[in-house]
Amino acid sequence: MPPGQAADPLGALEALIRQAGSLVALARGQVAALDPEVVAAQLAEAEAARRRAEARAVTAEARAAEAEQEMLAALEAAEAAHRGREAAEEGACRAREETAQARRELAEEVARARADAEAALARADRLAAEAAGIAETARTERDQAGEQAAAAVRAAEAELARARQAETDAREQARQTRDDAAREREALAGQYQARLEAAGQLTEAERARALRAEQRLDADRERHDSLLAALTAPGGKGTQPAAGGPGGPAGRRPRARSTAGNTS
Repeated sequence: MPPGQAADPLGALEALIRQAGSLVALARGQVAALDPEVVAAQLAEAEAARRRAEARAVTAEARAAEAEQEMLAALEAAEAAHRGREAAEEGACRAREETAQARRELAEEVARARADAEAALARADRLAAEAAGIAETARTERDQAGEQAAAAVRAAEAELARARQAETDAREQARQTRDDAAREREALAGQYQARLEAAGQLTEAERARALRAEQRLDADRERHDSLLAALTAPGGKGTQPAAGGPGGPAGRRPRARSTAGNTS
């Protein structure tokens, strides 16, 4: 505090009141973004402290004015009558003592007001720091959440791409399987048809061979019958078996045909 203000406590009190007002305004500006209820309570406390300081200052000023009036009255009484000089001096001393006491009380009130303002400012700074920390934590959590969401989206996109690729591969494999099955069916059908044709050709060949064998057998039997007839009938007079008898060719030919039919 400057020496001039120390000598004038009222001026010092007024300066401190202005300083307290600026501190309150600064505190209001710093805690504007904080919780309204907490800020309102702190501002109300600072405003109450300021008003108490002003009330005390007014009281001290009134006491000082009263003391000055008493001092003036004492001086006027001393000038008017020298007889009450000692009493006036004693009154003046008492007035000075009261003034000094008032100044001391005013200085104490100013100190308390300054301490209250500094405490309010410190609380406002602390709350502002806490709010800044909370905001920083919220920003960090928001950034982390954004990164996690982006990673999840990238993983989902990769999984979707893999699923689409797997679906494409499965469709391609199914198409290849269908094509292979179709080719295999066509190959089997061709083989079956070829086997049927080969079996038919073999059957026809076997039937032709059986017919030829039957024809050869009939020819052999006719030659055998004719030779047997020639041997059993010397000179052409022997008994010749009837054409329809059991020894004749006609009797044996149906059996040969039935045998050929069974072979076919």
